[in-house]
Amino acid sequence: MTATKTITVALAAYNGEAYLGEQLASLARQTDGCFRVLMRDDGSADGTPEILRAWAEKDSRFACAPASGRENLGAKGNFLRLMRLDEAPYTALCDQDDVWEPERLARTRAAMEEAERLWGADTPLLVHSDCAVTDARGAVLHPSFFAHQGWDKGAVTLPRLLVQNNVTGCTVLINASLRRLATEHMDPEKVFMHDWFLALTAAAFGHIAFVDAPLVRYRQHGGNEVGASAAGQLERGARALSRADKARARIRLTYDHAAVFLEAYGGLLPPDARETVEAYLRTQRLPKLRRLAALRRGGYLMQSTVTRIGQMVFG
Repeated sequence: MTATKTITVALAAYNGEAYLGEQLASLARQTDGCFRVLMRDDGSADGTPEILRAWAEKDSRFACAPASGRENLGAKGNFLRLMRLDEAPYTALCDQDDVWEPERLARTRAAMEEAERLWGADTPLLVHSDCAVTDARGAVLHPSFFAHQGWDKGAVTLPRLLVQNNVTGCTVLINASLRRLATEHMDPEKVFMHDWFLALTAAAFGHIAFVDAPLVRYRQHGGNEVGASAAGQLERGARALSRADKARARIRLTYDHAAVFLEAYGGLLPPDARETVEAYLRTQRLPKLRRLAALRRGGYLMQSTVTRIGQMVFG
C-alpha cells in the first residue's frame, strides 16, 4: 500500500495575535492526519512569536522556522521563505487570520491525488477551493467567495488567469514539482502576489484543479493585505465605472504582471505558454477595437460580468 504523502502547512505570521490562536486551533482539528505545520514570524511587534512557540511546544506537529532575527520580508517574502524551507511532497499555504474547515486538507489532498493520477506527480500541479467570507468576528458575510466575486470556476487556463486571478492563497495546495519551479523563479519584489504567480506557473507548466466547496473561512478585517470587497457586484461595477483611473490601473497591472512572469521564466516557458503571454502583451499596443478583438480571440477574458464590462470600456 502506498504511504500517505506528508503535507506541510506553511503558515506566514506577522502581528497576528488577535486571530492566530483560532487559526492554529483549526489546523489542529484537521481530519487529515498526515501533516505538519511550519510557522514563520516576520518580525512581529506583538505576541505572535510567543503564540507560535507555545504551539510548537505543546503539539509536535507544529514547528517554528529557523529564527532570523527580526527580519521582515512581507507576506510574499515570508511565504517564499517557507516554501524554500519545505521538502514535503505537498505544501498548503496558510494565512494567520482565517479558520480552516476540518476537511480542508483532506479534500484538497484528494483532488491533488486525482490530479497526479491524471497528469503525473512530476507535473506542476495546484489545487484550490472556494472559501466563505467572514467579518472580523467570524460571522459569515458571503458563503461563497467565488459567487460574491462573480468568478468563473472553470477559469483555470493561462489566458484567463493572466487577466484575472481567482486563486486565493489560503485555499491552495501545491505539489513539490510546482513548489520547486515557482520558488526558483519568483521574485517577491516584482510579483503582485505569490498566489497569482503560483497560479500562472501551474497553468503554464502543468494544471490547476478546483474543489467546489468553501474549505476556508476567509476573515476580512482592517489588516488584510489583499481581501474581499464588502460591496456586491453591481455596487462594485458602478464604482468601477465611476473611477476610470482605478479601472485602467487594474488592467495595466495585468500587463505589468504578465511581463514579470515572462521575465521570470523566459525561454523555460513551453512554446505555447510563451506565445500566450507574448500575444497578450502585444495587445497593449493595439488600437482599442483591434485590442478588444484580439483579447476575445485569444481568450483573455475577465471572469465576472462587471469585470468584463470594465475590460471592454477601459481596456
